[in-house]
Amino acid sequence: MKSGNADIYRNEIPGGQYTNLQFQSFSLGLGSQFEEVKKAYVEANQLLGDIIKVTPSSKVVGDLAQFMVQNKLNAQQVEERADELSFPKSVVEFFQGFIGQPYGGFPEPLRSKVVKQLPAIDGRPGETLPPLDFDALSTELTEKHGTFISDVDVMSSALYPKVFDDFANFRKEYGLWIAYRPGYS
Repeated sequence: MKSGNADIYRNEIPGGQYTNLQFQSFSLGLGSQFEEVKKAYVEANQLLGDIIKVTPSSKVVGDLAQFMVQNKLNAQQVEERADELSFPKSVVEFFQGFIGQPYGGFPEPLRSKVVKQLPAIDGRPGETLPPLDFDALSTELTEKHGTFISDVDVMSSALYPKVFDDFANFRKEYGLWIAYRPGYS
């Protein structure tokens, strides 16, 4: 986009999500169908319960919209065939409650059809987790990656273990980048 666009109001797509959705649509070969994706975004949002769209919930809506366009589905068909469709991971995890509970709850019976027999979280996602021993995690990361582990690394691993492991392995292979470590010399 080279200028502002009122589509974000019509389709209720947050500005930052709009450009991401456009890029993702082109990446998926849906660039020529972006108008359909934007219309499907409105339907997807309603299917998900007219959720508050912030990161990551806006991505869930976008993923469902693109899924609908790819599979030539409208909202009614999604609801009718939900138990036989293979939804994007982000949509399934949304309905499992991995990013929390939407205001007003999950739309049923769609949630039950999407989640099927998978575990679902009702309540705050971290509510039932045991306390995390940060010192033990730091020791584990030092043993696993054999390098200096900062407090930032420990927090990154606690929040995103796979992403941190991938990053630490990249760092190990291509060299230590210390510029991001405040106070480290």
